[in-house]
Amino acid sequence: MTLDHDPVESDPVAASWRDQLIELDLPGVGPITASADPGLLVDAQTAANDSVQDYGEGSEEEREEELLYRRRRPTVPPAPQIVRATLRDRRPLELAHSWLVVPALGPVLPTLSPEGTIVADLSGGQAPFEVRGQSSEQLARPSREGARAGAPVEGSARAVRPAALSWFRRPAVAAALRRRGGPVALGALVGTRRDWFEPAAAAREDLLASHPDQALESALLIAVEQGQGAVLRIGPGGLDVIPTGADPRIPELEGLDLMVTARPAQCPLQGQDGAGPCRPHGGPWIRAAHSAQVDWEARRSQALAVQSCGVCFGEALPPEPDQPPVPRLSHRTPVVEINRLHLRGGELVRIDPIVPPR
Repeated sequence: MTLDHDPVESDPVAASWRDQLIELDLPGVGPITASADPGLLVDAQTAANDSVQDYGEGSEEEREEELLYRRRRPTVPPAPQIVRATLRDRRPLELAHSWLVVPALGPVLPTLSPEGTIVADLSGGQAPFEVRGQSSEQLARPSREGARAGAPVEGSARAVRPAALSWFRRPAVAAALRRRGGPVALGALVGTRRDWFEPAAAAREDLLASHPDQALESALLIAVEQGQGAVLRIGPGGLDVIPTGADPRIPELEGLDLMVTARPAQCPLQGQDGAGPCRPHGGPWIRAAHSAQVDWEARRSQALAVQSCGVCFGEALPPEPDQPPVPRLSHRTPVVEINRLHLRGGELVRIDPIVPPR
């Protein structure tokens, strides 16, 4: 019996576990990008059609404005074709060892979009398809568990969220991997359009345990303890995705073709290597422009929390010649102060942390 459709293709969340960029700084190797995106493994003609020139020109008005004012267009998530073309142009690498990658995005619930829509419970404690109702007068309040964990409450003194309850679980995951042996690689899982970023840590399989099954068992144990949905294995055998069972949407994938390249330390928000400083999207003029800039700043802060930038280094930059004398890029926001996240699947949510992971 054959299936009429690929379940991974029909579910965007499942597809993201196959198509995402796995970006790590591997000890002894350096920064790398790995991806099993099927769009990377196409013939030469299709790759030529997906070139940066075909997708990165912008409208005629935007080109005229760029020439007239000599200012860059706002930095928006690049098209997947731009990111794929950039990866194809990089120097390929062949990994000599397998690495077990553990995501490190802490559970947040119940999460609210800036517009007030409640999205699914991301903690793994409930089925992710269930959306819990909440009365309108409670939309601005954190959950009881979130308040205990230090979530900001309107009108109250600002509280610092404990590291153990933060959305940023990478230090805890890295420490757990390090205790089981071997150097740890830090990095992130990134969307194909570089529109969402999840912290991650990885350990070399042969240093984590003497047998691959034992190493995987250790990594899965850490993932379950930290409330993560899967463990990824990258290496000479390709990409494997092994779900922990916390999220039924995550598929079990094995032996996917993997492209690995060296990754220069450039701007994490832009799809091209060698790009200059990025420019905010939106502005402080009307409500829509202000909202767009707030969302853009949140994405930049999240990206800089998990990846280094070789352009602005997370610092404020001076304005362009035709702009008012205010910084064009702000300083990076400390991890504990980031209050909204861009998640895989397209959700933009405010953070409400929960009790410690099980």
